[in-house]
Amino acid sequence: QLLLEPAGVGARDARECLLLQIDALGDRQGEDRDDQISVGTEALAVARKLVGEYFEELMKNRLPKVAARSGLDLDQINSGLELLRRLSLSPARRLVDESPEAVVPDGIVEYDEEEDRYFAYLTDGRLPDVRINQEYAKMSADKGVPTNDRTFLKKNLSNAQWLMDAVAQRQHTLLRVINAVLDEQREFFDYGPEALKPLPMKTIADRLGIHVATVSRAVSEKYLMTPRGIVPLRSFFSGGLSTDSGEDVSSNAVKATIGEIIEGEDKAKPLSDEAIVKELKERGIEIARRTVAKYRDQLGLPTARMRKQF
Repeated sequence: QLLLEPAGVGARDARECLLLQIDALGDRQGEDRDDQISVGTEALAVARKLVGEYFEELMKNRLPKVAARSGLDLDQINSGLELLRRLSLSPARRLVDESPEAVVPDGIVEYDEEEDRYFAYLTDGRLPDVRINQEYAKMSADKGVPTNDRTFLKKNLSNAQWLMDAVAQRQHTLLRVINAVLDEQREFFDYGPEALKPLPMKTIADRLGIHVATVSRAVSEKYLMTPRGIVPLRSFFSGGLSTDSGEDVSSNAVKATIGEIIEGEDKAKPLSDEAIVKELKERGIEIARRTVAKYRDQLGLPTARMRKQF
């Protein structure tokens, strides 16, 4: 496995994967390679010492403990960590093109200042321009064409028309759903994600007189280009919580608020989940600590101990 490229492929665990990459960096120092990471000899030595001897403590972010045992100071440890952050626990990903696919919005939302309202229209960017071939339509009505051929043409022209009508109906339903969302979630467009309200799909279904499943299909994998960026249409629908003032707030809005709180925290003294609960309460949102932990996990944010910077 030491000969495999890229370095780290075939490692038996995360620790060995990082060690293989560190050793490969040391072997390649001075080589002119497009994929070469520029790094100092000391940082390499520190990184190898950290991974080789203190991996478990490192994974638990116990840096003061590592410093006390290793004889390294925190500046040296952080220089080693900076190198480790440039390595990968999935080195084979370099062999795969992971360029994100461009999102083509299905609808565009714009603001009309004169009328103080938001309006939407569809882009139809994913749909080809489909029409009935008029030559075949004429042939289906031409009695000079054999009966079997006319029957075949009529049947398939009817199927084609049905498909076109179904697509048009789907687009019509999508636009109706979007317009209903604009009305229900006006505050999002004015103030941002923190202003999202709880919005069950049943609310939109009842409003439009259609089935919940129809709403679900209409918004599936659909995106809106809005003044606040490109947003998945499904993100406007969520359950919610009640604030202490009696107002409802969506779970997505609570997540956005938690993300904002963590982003603004003192990284040397990160907030515990209990502290975030208290901060939310000051903002009028009262939820349990376990709910904060769940939402934080869903946002991909680690615990306070793992967020702490030394």
